[in-house]
Amino acid sequence: MVVLKDRIFFVSGSDFEGRKLIIENIKKKTLAIGQTSLNVLNFYPKEINIKDLQEKVLLSSFDEKRMLIFKDVYNLSKEVKDFLCNNLDKIVSNNYIVFEAEGDVLKNKKMSADKFFNFIANSARCYKTSLSEPALSFEDFKKSIRQNNAAQAMYVLAKLYQEKSSDSEKKALGLQLIGVLVSEFSCLKDDVSRKKYFNYLWKADRAIKERGFDPRFAIELFLSRNLAG
Repeated sequence: MVVLKDRIFFVSGSDFEGRKLIIENIKKKTLAIGQTSLNVLNFYPKEINIKDLQEKVLLSSFDEKRMLIFKDVYNLSKEVKDFLCNNLDKIVSNNYIVFEAEGDVLKNKKMSADKFFNFIANSARCYKTSLSEPALSFEDFKKSIRQNNAAQAMYVLAKLYQEKSSDSEKKALGLQLIGVLVSEFSCLKDDVSRKKYFNYLWKADRAIKERGFDPRFAIELFLSRNLAG
């Protein structure tokens, strides 16, 4: 028997990067409990066609496990909400569902009176971004690199950039972070891996200094290509 809280997740909060990190961690935990791969489908309220949704959700191969992520859930149409509620057992038999919302939807009186959101509150495993997170530092960035955690590194990166307002500050931050990456990977004992990472970092540094690449973009590209998800 499928346990709903193992299949349905609700992620809310005003911090976009925080919600993104939570969802990435949910994906990792899902893969850790036996999934070798996961097909992720994102659904946005204004783009959902009910027939297309029905086909994607109900008529796919049962050999393929998927994660269905519904963005901006408070704007889902009644038709979509009814479909999800009426077909829940069939959907979760072969899918994981993530409902994402900005802000604390479940404290909204109008939303709390909605049958669909009551269902979410009672059936899903709920996560909320912290209202008062401590400031993040270079040490947090280093820790995420040492843990080989791309999602956490991306989150810290975004938070560090939020603290910088001018273009010059952001460019300087990018070059500092490139230096942090060089320092961290210089400690690797595996010569092959160390040379591979240094080659990528050298290319990123050249792209920034000679071709005008945005430092943040170059770092994000490096993290997504070289760290685990």
